[in-house]
Amino acid sequence: MTLRTELFLAWSYLRPKRSAVSLITVFSVLGVTLGVAVLMVVVAVMTGFTDIMKQKMIETQAHFQVHGRGGRMLYSPELVIKAVEQAGGRGAAVIQTPVLVQTDGRRLDTRTALFGVSADALRKELGFDRYLKAGRLSLEKDEVVISSDMSRRWQVGVGDRVIIHSPQRLTSLVKFDGGGGLKLNPEASAYLPAEFRVAGIYSVGKYDFDRMVLFVGLEDAAELIGIPWGAAGAVFGWGPDPFDQKTMIEKLKDALPGYEVTTWQQDNAQFLGVLATEKNMMFFLLIFIVLVAAFSIANTLITSVYQKTREIGILKALGATDRAVMSIFVLQGLLIGTVGSTCGVALGFLVVTFRMNIMNTVSTLLHVELFPKEFYYFDELPAHIVGSDVAWIVIPSILLCTAGALLPALRAAVLDPAKALRYE
Repeated sequence: MTLRTELFLAWSYLRPKRSAVSLITVFSVLGVTLGVAVLMVVVAVMTGFTDIMKQKMIETQAHFQVHGRGGRMLYSPELVIKAVEQAGGRGAAVIQTPVLVQTDGRRLDTRTALFGVSADALRKELGFDRYLKAGRLSLEKDEVVISSDMSRRWQVGVGDRVIIHSPQRLTSLVKFDGGGGLKLNPEASAYLPAEFRVAGIYSVGKYDFDRMVLFVGLEDAAELIGIPWGAAGAVFGWGPDPFDQKTMIEKLKDALPGYEVTTWQQDNAQFLGVLATEKNMMFFLLIFIVLVAAFSIANTLITSVYQKTREIGILKALGATDRAVMSIFVLQGLLIGTVGSTCGVALGFLVVTFRMNIMNTVSTLLHVELFPKEFYYFDELPAHIVGSDVAWIVIPSILLCTAGALLPALRAAVLDPAKALRYE
């Protein structure tokens, strides 16, 4: 018996005698289809979330940072920038500090991070011009660029004034006395908050960044926290390839032995590790859906073996070998797995493509926001279908379905033809 004949019989056994398609077969294929589709959608969403998170990290962070050992201030950042350029990268001095923002005399926002940097660095290295929604990307004296989220929360626009307080300067005004109480620090100099005019409004589209980060000029930031002009907290660097900068980082570490050099992957290692682990765990847990479908196929084919007992006996009486009989039922499992996986991939692709339409419809019907950006950082549900991920879903699914057919196939192979022909 040839493979073509075995395949023909396997396909024929999936069809009943009186109807076009076996209902049992339909449910078996449907089980595989739904399992593969769910796996594909979940993995695509996890992959898309990881990819867009990395993209936003690269867009809003430096590829690497150079700090003074032990967090010391950089009083000559131009020397570090020169070393970065000699290593093949580009650098910019940056001051980063938490601040308190006061808008109308009563409102005080404590969840704000100030970045002191030049407008040229924002424009050239981060491409911030494309994120500008209003005003201009200008960081002249006493000018600030805020996010659209800040503009909405603080009810300020381009040209309005905001007051920025430095926590470092505020805390220096008092100190603990010997008895554990507080008293004014006589060594502290007089301090007044700084007033800035809103020059521009941006929106990156990454919720946590838009909610917290504002920009001022480097000199304004130095004056605000009370450090000498020209000093910096760190040097942010950018290289040709943010995903392959091992050689450049090694050159930098050799050229700057007294400094700490960290990459964006190191700074976000824990978060990226969590994303990778979640994706693997989702795949591991959801593959059990396909495993359940494989058991359903085994049950279906066991029933089929008993229904086809006399036909199996006739095949063996005509000379079919045990291997050939076994192959027929294994091929049935393979066919169900292949058809179900193909339909599952098609269904998963459709769901991923129209995911936002589906989510918006469900949200409207249930009056529930399914994807709040406050929790997930993005304005829409990300998804990215990768060929290797699809292969990792389809191949195990087909193998599980084929494996589910082994037990019924063995049962059919060991049938005694004489007893099978007498079977009622």
